[in-house]
Amino acid sequence: MLYKIFKVIVTFSLKLYFRKIDLSGLPYLSEGKAQILASNHPSGFLEPLIMACFFPRPLYFLVRGDVFENRFLKPVLTGTHQLPIYRFKDGFSKLRENKSSMEAASQVLLDKKCLLIFAEGSTKSIKMVRPLQKGFIRLAADAQSSNPELPIEIVPVGINFSDSTKFAGDVMVRVGKPVLVDSASIISGSESAQYTNYLLQNTYEKLQENVIHLAEQSRLKVMEDVFLLEKIQNSRPLHPKVSHDDTFLQTSKHIANRMDAMEENIFLELKEELKDFKKELKASNSGLEKLTLKKAGILQYVVFILGLLPAFAGYLLHLMPLGLALLLAKKNATSKEFFGSIRFVLSIVAVFVYYMILISLWATGILPGYFILLCVILGYFARYYYDFWQEFVYWGKPFSGGTTIKSGGDLSQIFPNTLVKICIRKKFNNAIS
Repeated sequence: MLYKIFKVIVTFSLKLYFRKIDLSGLPYLSEGKAQILASNHPSGFLEPLIMACFFPRPLYFLVRGDVFENRFLKPVLTGTHQLPIYRFKDGFSKLRENKSSMEAASQVLLDKKCLLIFAEGSTKSIKMVRPLQKGFIRLAADAQSSNPELPIEIVPVGINFSDSTKFAGDVMVRVGKPVLVDSASIISGSESAQYTNYLLQNTYEKLQENVIHLAEQSRLKVMEDVFLLEKIQNSRPLHPKVSHDDTFLQTSKHIANRMDAMEENIFLELKEELKDFKKELKASNSGLEKLTLKKAGILQYVVFILGLLPAFAGYLLHLMPLGLALLLAKKNATSKEFFGSIRFVLSIVAVFVYYMILISLWATGILPGYFILLCVILGYFARYYYDFWQEFVYWGKPFSGGTTIKSGGDLSQIFPNTLVKICIRKKFNNAIS
């Protein structure tokens, strides 16, 4: 029951927090099957929230055991299908408790349910798949030792954030084709080690197919600039908020693959041209981010003007709880990987407390009931007005410079789906005319 209640609240909140949520491959999640979801882990705990809310099956999770030490959190964690896993630094007495957790996780599979495991073993905000740990394979082996006839699938799940630390970003989740575990091989003493290594590598490769994977991390900044170039040419519509289209993920993966395959001299040429272009943009008080904006038309100006005051009112009415959540997140997040997660959860809690206070004031006759309703409507409007505001340029031009990135030479073949392919000068001139 608690899982379902939290799912409704968090689903609504995620739709407000993110600009776009792309989900694909969901039909691979089949009810009545024992499935281990092997996912990458670029953020603190946004990933399990997203998957629990938007996946068609209830999920069970293995999480850090130390959070279960909080007696107030423990019933919430247990009620939302979370199982504790303790680490060496938690002490040997706690490590002994892992046996019961492993048995509980194995029972989840024996009951033909869905278990989510972050197969990399730790959190790191990075656009690549890191080496996988063998824990999820051991769980499959334990379950099939108890029931060799039970089919168990390992399902690769890739989750990709435009930037998990920022509000109103994009998230793309893709579920890959399941890998069926061979029970005879995984529990056989003579073949088990060899099959485990095969399964680990196979899962890694399948997971890589669903993640924006850049092996050459030194090229990350240039790749992100090229993402912006792609966005200029192929902007994403605001609606629907939740889509089942993986086109943008495919394009981003294509760019990452091309970036990895690029010869060093071509990469350096592209890097220098981007550097020169960005300097020119800066001299014109612009930038690549601003170039992604659309030029506002009459309709956009009307919405912008008429919506400004109610959006500003909605912003002011929620400034205190959301501002407090932001400040606490900055203070308590120990790393950028956890900042977005902590901010999101604290925002939910702060807004909940804020509305409880408003309801209390209404119940005592201090506030009229319509004020609370007005807060909800204006707050909701302000959130979507923010996305609208971020979509357009309302005055001036995004760029008024002269020269731009060249399109000659080998660069025209590097990114066939981006502006580097075409005459950039002409494209930008058209974009700002």
